[in-house]
Amino acid sequence: MAVSITPPLDYEQRELAAPGKIKSALADLRSEAAAKGWTFEVGYTTAMDFATEEITGLKPPDNWLELAKEQDLLAQPLEARKRVFLGKCAAGAAAFNWADHGGVTGVRDQGTCGSCWAFATHGAFEGSYAILNKALIDSSEQDTLDCSGAGDCGGGWWAHQYLIDVGSAEEADYPYVASQGACKTGVKRPYKAKAWGYVDSSNPIPSVEALKQALCEYGPLAVAVAVTPAFQAYTGGVFNEGSTANVNHGVTLVGWDDSKEAWRIKNYWGTGWGESGFMWIAYGCNKIGYAASWVQAGAGIPPCKDGPSLIAYEAFNWPDKKQFSSNANVASLTFTLPREMYVSFVAESSAVIAEGSAPQYFRTGLYSGAATNTMWTASYRRGSFQAAGQHVPVHTSFARKLPAGTHTIYWKIWLHGYTIQFDSGTLTALAVPCSMGGQLQVEMAPLAEMAETMVDEEAVITTMLAGRPDLYVTIDRSAGD
Repeated sequence: MAVSITPPLDYEQRELAAPGKIKSALADLRSEAAAKGWTFEVGYTTAMDFATEEITGLKPPDNWLELAKEQDLLAQPLEARKRVFLGKCAAGAAAFNWADHGGVTGVRDQGTCGSCWAFATHGAFEGSYAILNKALIDSSEQDTLDCSGAGDCGGGWWAHQYLIDVGSAEEADYPYVASQGACKTGVKRPYKAKAWGYVDSSNPIPSVEALKQALCEYGPLAVAVAVTPAFQAYTGGVFNEGSTANVNHGVTLVGWDDSKEAWRIKNYWGTGWGESGFMWIAYGCNKIGYAASWVQAGAGIPPCKDGPSLIAYEAFNWPDKKQFSSNANVASLTFTLPREMYVSFVAESSAVIAEGSAPQYFRTGLYSGAATNTMWTASYRRGSFQAAGQHVPVHTSFARKLPAGTHTIYWKIWLHGYTIQFDSGTLTALAVPCSMGGQLQVEMAPLAEMAETMVDEEAVITTMLAGRPDLYVTIDRSAGD
């Protein structure tokens, strides 16, 4: 495999040990910066270890503007029907960044292969997919490099049409090796695009206003830029070199900030360049935005991947004498997920009246908050004690999609006017296996006995029980369950 550009590092420490050639190049750049009033910093990035042509590679066709007009005519009928105005973004806003709204996947590393055209293609596609499907994916640039015919390690052009005609494999199924090989035909390609086009097929570089509008209508854009030695040495600030050199590199435009008068771009040289792989670049600088193109991802669900079947487990026994006389949390689980996945929660026990007399009823359920008067509606269960000394099963379950990160789930009990004592019990979190579809759809109608008052808000529906204003159940709609 070719040498990676990736390692993130301390630029100052790296420069201390830099070869004399690098130190001399940086000294020259800093002198030029002082003379020309550049507003960015330079340092010994990992990109400086390579010749410009090794880590760029965008090659616009001589007649690309003519082709762009043809492509836009092809895209208009489909795009007019399926354009998605993304809502979170307003072109008139002073600043916006799709990275703050779940629309930017991680920084990748193209290595010493001129495949930036493929990475910029996938950067725009993955951004559109994330925004429209609310899921971050890792599609395969190697698939596009090997199979699209849009270029090779010597350079190429946007490959959006390949994502429409064929689609893309997952990175895990078709990993990047920084060199072109034979196309793999037996790989699943679950990710597909629906349409693509240019932001402005009448001008090589769209206006600032047109680029902002396109960012809001389509999400991140594939754009060209002119890479120079100063660009390779960029470590922070607003890049404003203003070179008029020909474009030679593809990046992804993800946002803007009018206070900086600059675009936010994601590069494909790993995190050892720029601001952890990103750059602020002044409007119009180094031809940024040249040949800007958009791609609209199709609707889809990321392929299911099984996680460990048992995620977390909590148990208690009869000697623990778990007794409650009012609304309470019976048990809780805290666990960390390495990625987004569907998780099933099951609580099982039995209980008896410890103080008070039958008949009595109870309610039990699960939720992600510690407050004892809130449950996931689909986990709501009701039970009753009809005789003294009667041991009654206490069961509740729920399943939902959770993002990567740390979560705590609470098993809750609702009581009124008596004391309950639990026998031994368990609270378990299990990954939903792909053999069961790996996906869950929950439809829950409010129970007739408790649906007297409904409050429909943006993210939740709250149901209150007649005669018990201290009890209510929420349906969490924000997670899409």
